[in-house]
Amino acid sequence: MLNRSIKILAGLFLVCTLTVSCTKEELFLPRDRGVIVEIIPRGSLSRNEILERMNELDGSLVAQYDVSFFSITYRTQYMGKPIDSRGLIIVPQGVGRADLLMYTHGTELPSEILGARDVSPSNYSGEMETNRDVRNMGLGWASAGYVVFMPDYIGYGITIGSDHPYMYMEEMFISNIDGLLAAKEYIMTRTDLSYDNRLFLAGWSQGGAASLSTHRFIQEQYADEFHVLGSSHLAGPHNFERFHNDKMGRGGEEVLIMPIFSWAVYSINKFSELRRPTDQLYNYPVFDQMSSILTPSSDPALVFKPYFRTNILNGNDTAYEAVLKRNSNHQGWLPEGKVILHHGDEDEIVPYYNSEDARDGILEAGGDVAFYTYPGGGHTSELGNFIINTTIEFNQLR
Repeated sequence: MLNRSIKILAGLFLVCTLTVSCTKEELFLPRDRGVIVEIIPRGSLSRNEILERMNELDGSLVAQYDVSFFSITYRTQYMGKPIDSRGLIIVPQGVGRADLLMYTHGTELPSEILGARDVSPSNYSGEMETNRDVRNMGLGWASAGYVVFMPDYIGYGITIGSDHPYMYMEEMFISNIDGLLAAKEYIMTRTDLSYDNRLFLAGWSQGGAASLSTHRFIQEQYADEFHVLGSSHLAGPHNFERFHNDKMGRGGEEVLIMPIFSWAVYSINKFSELRRPTDQLYNYPVFDQMSSILTPSSDPALVFKPYFRTNILNGNDTAYEAVLKRNSNHQGWLPEGKVILHHGDEDEIVPYYNSEDARDGILEAGGDVAFYTYPGGGHTSELGNFIINTTIEFNQLR
């Protein structure tokens, strides 16, 4: 009798684990990803109001339409588990067809104290000074006639406090593609715009690497959902393996970007299959993303363990090297649609060779590439040129 009761209880437990009604946590199915959870109206702006907010260029060169914008919450996953994230969708008024454009923003420190909430796109409500990327790239391209989606990324917005998968493209792509699927659902069910799966991608810095990798991953995994007509990338670390080893090899030197480089190493280790104890990587205690950013030195020889650095640089750490190669998207694939690269040749943050290598690799594969070099340009100085030239290029592809 006891055995029979145990079997009954076990059966009930099994049933409950397979039904939403028997548990407080929703059963997470792959089809749930990309589903809209909530839409929050954030405001609307006229063309003239948009011009007042754009400070990186003469906005009249691109802006044409009034816009409305909304925070969109959608279901995605984080390290294999369900999570909700947000982005901003900006819709031009007076157009009949949706030309969907996703813009992925550059590096922002994931700290509320340092203003992370002010740079999360979904929090934008029409402010005049905060969130440069929304005011210039987001509003600019939406007013040029594109439906713009800007993901917050995991680790920002409503997910602040979770480690952001900084510079690890495969994990970043998961939430970004789910945001795109939600944006597509929004267009098709909550607007009168026609939509035929056309997609444009753009990004700057970290977001430039994200946008180029998204172009590749969509072709390989979501070709039935989206057709990428063009992607445009400003100062992205596309040859991540070269970029990584360049910084790691500068022992005895001061590396300008050591805090965010250290963060990238932490993220690659955490979000890839590596997942090594951080005391095997670092010379100081690292237990989360913020401690990885707060480096005790700008010298990689003092930040990282000698054994770790040496094995990377001499090619003996083949597992780590495989992850670096997989995280580099400058070659080894043939883009469908045009790739537009932008880089200032005096960039001290993300070296110019990253876009040169991407140009050469994609051309070698037979791809269609345009390359804008900005003589004397640094990492942040060319946003206006990036917006203008991307608009021109994308308009020719529409």
